[in-house]
Amino acid sequence: MKITSRPIIALLLCSLFPIILFSQIKTEYFDGPYIFHQNDSLQIQWVEAGVGHDSLIAKSEATLFDRSGLPKVDLQNLDFERDSQVIFNDVEKIIALSDVHGQFGILKKLLLANQVIDENNHWKNGKGHLVIVGDNLDRGDQVIEILWFLFFLQKEAELAGGKVQVLLGNHEIMVLQGDIRYINKKYYYTSAIFKNQYYHFFRKGSVLGDWIASHRVLTSINKNLFVHGGVSDAVLDLDLSLAEINNTFTTKLLRAKEEDILKDPLLTLLYSEPGPVWYRGYFDKEKFKKKNIKSILNRLDQKKIIVGHTSMDKITALFGGKVIAVDCSIKKGLDGQVLIIENNDFSIGDLEGKKKTLEGIKSKKRTSLFDHIYNLEGVPKLNIATNFKNIRKHSMKEKYQEGQLTVADQFDKNPIELKGRVRSRGNIRKQVCNLPPLKFDLKKSGLKSNGFMNIDKLKFVLPCKGGKSAQELLYKEYFLYDLYTFIDKNCIRAKLVDINISEKGKNKYQMVGFVIEDEEEYARRNEAKVITKGRVGASHLDRELFLKMEFFQYMIANTDWSLANKHNLELVKVPSREKIVALPYDFDYSGFVGQNYAVPHTSLPIKDVNQRYFFSYKISEEEFYQTVEYYLSIEEDIYRICDEAQYMSKKTIKQNKAYLKDFFDLLRNPKRLKPKMIKK
Repeated sequence: MKITSRPIIALLLCSLFPIILFSQIKTEYFDGPYIFHQNDSLQIQWVEAGVGHDSLIAKSEATLFDRSGLPKVDLQNLDFERDSQVIFNDVEKIIALSDVHGQFGILKKLLLANQVIDENNHWKNGKGHLVIVGDNLDRGDQVIEILWFLFFLQKEAELAGGKVQVLLGNHEIMVLQGDIRYINKKYYYTSAIFKNQYYHFFRKGSVLGDWIASHRVLTSINKNLFVHGGVSDAVLDLDLSLAEINNTFTTKLLRAKEEDILKDPLLTLLYSEPGPVWYRGYFDKEKFKKKNIKSILNRLDQKKIIVGHTSMDKITALFGGKVIAVDCSIKKGLDGQVLIIENNDFSIGDLEGKKKTLEGIKSKKRTSLFDHIYNLEGVPKLNIATNFKNIRKHSMKEKYQEGQLTVADQFDKNPIELKGRVRSRGNIRKQVCNLPPLKFDLKKSGLKSNGFMNIDKLKFVLPCKGGKSAQELLYKEYFLYDLYTFIDKNCIRAKLVDINISEKGKNKYQMVGFVIEDEEEYARRNEAKVITKGRVGASHLDRELFLKMEFFQYMIANTDWSLANKHNLELVKVPSREKIVALPYDFDYSGFVGQNYAVPHTSLPIKDVNQRYFFSYKISEEEFYQTVEYYLSIEEDIYRICDEAQYMSKKTIKQNKAYLKDFFDLLRNPKRLKPKMIKK
């Protein structure tokens, strides 16, 4: 689409800028675009080679804003949702930085060097999180470039299962409130060209202004609290939750008149020096002590606080690593660093991508064996040494016998040897499979000597039989664990592994299987409680996630689960949810996998596992349509995840997509589908 506009030739200066002369605006001066919603149209203002342009375009005709020297903006992709979630757990990798202040070049270079983006500025951090701890605005002259870059990077991250969390700093709030004393002189020129005070470019109805106003003040990731200034005792004494603090800023404080803020003691406190975007108390060595931060962390139920706002020469750990200051003076335009948190290790990444351990912090090196395997690159190599013939012979008894497990990386290097006991497991598979699933009970002394936690159980799933077809069926089962992580991040994890089974030093079987997270490991990782006793009904469950789980089971044609019997479901209470979450596992009986031993239970009115059947848990019409809409919205994402599963053959991937498409075709006719799901 070609954008037409009217150059602004009336260049009378605003009364606020009497000393600025238009002759100072050079032809290399570019700014914008600033985009505003005007009912069914978009108003776009920008400065190109020193000339202002103001265009009004129908939303139905708008496609791409593409002008030389300015950010490209997809005009059909300007919507965003305010993410009200405050607490995030089990994030494998976090990159954090703050106080960029218009230094777009340094921001891009840091993110590229530390594998957050690729050379084309696209998201590369997978399911990780990037946290900008406030203050993108003011001082520098590439603020708008930063905002549009992060606006669209946030969308890319969401599609990949990751997140870009842009927090509010004091300078964002200042500009939204009309305090523009720190803006770069370039933006005074823009104000003069359009005869508008600069903060009006971020008024209600502006895409970037409304996006900024939707941002959080605080976010907790793996019990690390990110906030621009800090949390003071005065804020804690308000007895507000993290979510309530965020909501107060969004709904009551941002863009409010200062006289109205000062009338309200709560807003006055949050808006002033003790508030979370202005606080500098952690850097007052005379008044603030380690015991103070311990008290704050205990009250917040957090392990560390990561702050910006107060400039340092480098990213710095304070109070034994309880506070980490990430404002390393990027605003000067000379250098920069990012904080990297990965597997509970804290390190610093520089402009060249070099990593070094953050000084002054003690990282907890101990992890679980499952975590170690799960975080190895590629497909790790595992060797199980035991009398496997005996396991097969007595598989129904599930009797433990001696065994040794060796874990190595994908190149069969850095082996770790662990002794313990091993047995068969599973219900039907241990009866019908030549290669039954296995469970290891490892010696805790060996785990401890290798630096692992005392979580000593490890579960394996193997192909039911030898041969390519059985291997492909195992891949399909593993894929469903991978797919469900997109539906619910509370999921049970699984990891593909190369398995060699040996007896008396001789290799007997080689295959690819997977390890699956057991309940103790899941509870440890998520600080969750596993519900093992008592009857749990559908009313006790988180409705949103339960409905997504039900539809997922229907999508893959799996009826081998039961809430009443807790069959193939883990019921857990996680901190991020008020009610119990049901997590599915063991998908081998699903029609999607297609094992030849899989048959529906005799109580069900279906004759074949490929027949989809929806269990009659009560569901309202509103819930039905909401969940249908959700799944239709992620259809293309699910096909993309299918395509990314390159461990399967092309033929299998094609079959998987066709099988799932049948489900989506059903959703496209909800009136016909509804009677099957809403049973009277």
